[in-house]
Amino acid sequence: MEWTDMMHYQHQMQKIVRALLPVRKSALTASECELLAHLYLRPAQNTPVLLSQGSGMKKEAVSRCLKSLYEKNCIRKQRQAADERSYQLFITQTGLDELKKGYESILQPFYDLWRSAGADFETFMQAADKLAAHMKKGQEQPRDHEIL
Repeated sequence: MEWTDMMHYQHQMQKIVRALLPVRKSALTASECELLAHLYLRPAQNTPVLLSQGSGMKKEAVSRCLKSLYEKNCIRKQRQAADERSYQLFITQTGLDELKKGYESILQPFYDLWRSAGADFETFMQAADKLAAHMKKGQEQPRDHEIL
C-alpha cells in the first residue's frame, strides 16, 4: 500500500475517533468507568491485579483510577482475612449511579452513529474487533521489521 493511501486511512480513523469521543457529562473518566464496569460485571474479579489483567490497563494506571474512585466514594475496599496486605473492591451505590451516567455519556456517540449508519457501523465494529486481536497478537511477538 502506498504511504499516501495509508495517510488517508489514518486521517479517516482520526475523524472517526474524534466523532466518538464523549461529551463530558460524567464525573468519571473513561478509564474509571471501565474499571467500575469490570467490578459490576465481574464482581468475583475484584482485586487490583485482576482488574489490571481484565482491563489490559497497566497496574499503575489501575492504582491511580482506584484511588480516584475511592475518593469519589464509588468503591469500597475490604481487607482479606487470609492476607492482610491484599483487599477486595466493591462498587457502591454512588459508583453504580456514576457508572450509569458515565456510560450514557461515553456510549451516546456510538449509538448515534449506529442509528445513522446501521449495518456499516456493525461491520466496522466487527472489523475493529479483528484488528484489535491482531494488534494484541502483534504486541506479544518481537518486532524486527521496518515501517516502510
